[in-house]
Amino acid sequence: MMNRILEKISWKTRRFHLKYQSFVLYLNDHDTWGFSIMTFTYNNKDYSMLSLNLRLPNKTHVKVLSLDWWDVLFLRNYLFKKWDDLDDNYMWNSKGLSKWQTTQLWFLNKIFN
Repeated sequence: MMNRILEKISWKTRRFHLKYQSFVLYLNDHDTWGFSIMTFTYNNKDYSMLSLNLRLPNKTHVKVLSLDWWDVLFLRNYLFKKWDDLDDNYMWNSKGLSKWQTTQLWFLNKIFN
């Protein structure tokens, strides 16, 4: 009886993956230094209240300080999707973008590039 209930729970929840971490500190974890506060991982995408991951220069394969990952108020994935959509529209739209979309694309290019 109990095994059957657990099988039903397993079957119903097979489509999503959810993980929560309240605080993570990265100290030279694969050359990454940083922290994450209140991180949710949902379907292999990270959403964080505040996250910052850096790679420090080491005179071999990292020449300058580089920002690998950031997230503020769970906005990174939303902004990245918005940037991706605007970039696709800029490339494939024959009419071009409106002034507002061009401004958004310029701003998001500064953030992600």
